[in-house]
Amino acid sequence: MKDILIIGAGIVGSSIAYACSKKNLDVVLLEKNIEAMDEVSSANSGIVHAGYDPEEGTLKAKLNLRGSRLYPNLCRELKVGYLNCGAFIVATSDEEAEILETLRLKAVQRDIPYEVLTKEEALQQEPNLTDQVISVLSFPSTAVVTPWEVGHAMIETAILNQVEFITDSEVLEVLKIEGGFRIITATNRLEAKMIINASGLCGDKVARLNRVDYPKVLSYRRGEYDVFDRSFQGFIDHVIYPVPTALGKGVLALVTVEGNIMIGPNSEVIDTPYDTQTTAEGLASVSQRINKTMKNLPVGAIIRQFAGVRPVPITKDFIIEEDTPDWINVIGIESPGLASAPAIAEMVMNDFIQPKFQANERVDYNYRSAPIKIMESDPKTRAALIKENPKYGKMVCLCEQVSEQEIVDCIHRPDGARSVKGVKKRVRPGSGRCQGGFCEPEIVKILARELKIDLSEVVYDTINSTMLKRKG
Repeated sequence: MKDILIIGAGIVGSSIAYACSKKNLDVVLLEKNIEAMDEVSSANSGIVHAGYDPEEGTLKAKLNLRGSRLYPNLCRELKVGYLNCGAFIVATSDEEAEILETLRLKAVQRDIPYEVLTKEEALQQEPNLTDQVISVLSFPSTAVVTPWEVGHAMIETAILNQVEFITDSEVLEVLKIEGGFRIITATNRLEAKMIINASGLCGDKVARLNRVDYPKVLSYRRGEYDVFDRSFQGFIDHVIYPVPTALGKGVLALVTVEGNIMIGPNSEVIDTPYDTQTTAEGLASVSQRINKTMKNLPVGAIIRQFAGVRPVPITKDFIIEEDTPDWINVIGIESPGLASAPAIAEMVMNDFIQPKFQANERVDYNYRSAPIKIMESDPKTRAALIKENPKYGKMVCLCEQVSEQEIVDCIHRPDGARSVKGVKKRVRPGSGRCQGGFCEPEIVKILARELKIDLSEVVYDTINSTMLKRKG
C-alpha cells in the first residue's frame, strides 16, 4: 500500500508530488490524460501574480503571496525559465485611479513592493500604452513562467526521487478499505493510506467518488487568448493589466518567457469543463477590450488562438480540506492558482501529510539536469554537441530552431513526451509562425520511431486524437 496517492498532474498535483519527493514517502501521482499539464495548466496566462489582488483573509491572499515568494528559488532548483518582468495596472479614469489606491493600500499591508507612476513615467517605459492612461500602479515582483515547463520539471524530479507516475488512468471507483483507500482505473487497482484529490476540472466529481453526497462546488469559465509572433519581442516589457473588476483581472497583455506577446483572456461562463473551442465573439471581445490599455498591437502577427477553462469555486476561495479522514480535497484552484501552487503544496504537506506520516527528509536528493537547447548553447558547445551527435545539427523546426535530437531527448526523459502536443510543450517545435505546418509530419515520424509504435498510433494530445489512419 502506498503512503499517498495524488489524483491529477496539473500544476497543483505536480507541486504536491514534488514536495512529497523531498520526504521519505511512498507516493504515486495519477493522471487521466496521456500527458501531464494538459488541461487548466496548459491554457492560462502563466503569471506569477505578486499577491495584491485577492480578498484579505482568504486562502487565495495567503497562498498567492507565499507562492510568489517561493517561485524564484523553485525555478532555480528546477532549471526552468523565470521572467521577472514586473506588472503595470493601468487606470484610464478617475474612478479607476481610486481603485488603484485601494490596491496600493493592500500592497502596503502585505509588504509587496510597488511604485505609483504618472502617465509620462509609464509611457516612457511602455510607449504602447493607450493614450487614455492617467496613472499606473507598478508591481516589480510580478513574474512570468511557462506553466507546463514548471510542471513537467517537478514531475521529472519527483520521478528521479522514487515517486511513481502513471498516466492514462482516469479514476473510475474509490473504495474505503482497512488502512486507506483502493483506487480503481480501467487498467490499475492502487491502494494508498491517503488520497489527495487535485483533479482540477473534475474536482467535485472525484470528491463524490469518495463521498456520494459531496456537493457540486465548481462552475466553469472559459478564457480565450491571442498569441503573436516572436518577431515583435520588445513591443511590451511588463505584464499590462486593466484595473480589475468583480469578474477578474480582465484582458491583459504580456510577454512570455519565450518572447511571444500574448493577450487575453475574456471570461465566459460555460456548462461543460471541456469546451475549449475558440469563438469569433470571444476573440473579438479580447481584441476590443485590450484597446483600453494598449495601442499599436500588431494584429497581423497573430499566429495562434486558443482557449482554456478554469474551475470556479462557489466558495470564491480555494477549497483545501480534509473531507473525510485521510481524503484531502485540493480543488477550485482558479487564478491565482499557478502563483499559489508551491504554497498550496507547502500547506498540504504541513497541515495534512506531515502530521500523519512524520516523514524525514530524503537524503541524497536527485535534481534534474536541464535539457539541451542547441540554439541557446554557445558556439563552441554547440559544435561539440553536433560533432558527437549529428542529430543536434539537423533542424526539424526551422521557426523555433529545434533539432531532431532535442525531440528525441524529450521523449526519453523520465516524464517523456507521448504525443505531438507533448513534444511541442517540452521543446517548442510547432510554436512558431508556421504552427507546425512544416515540422509536424516529421515529429509524428520521430514519435513513432522512438516509442516503437505505428504511425497510425501517434496522437496529437488525447488518446483518441490519432494523426493518421491506416488505409483499409
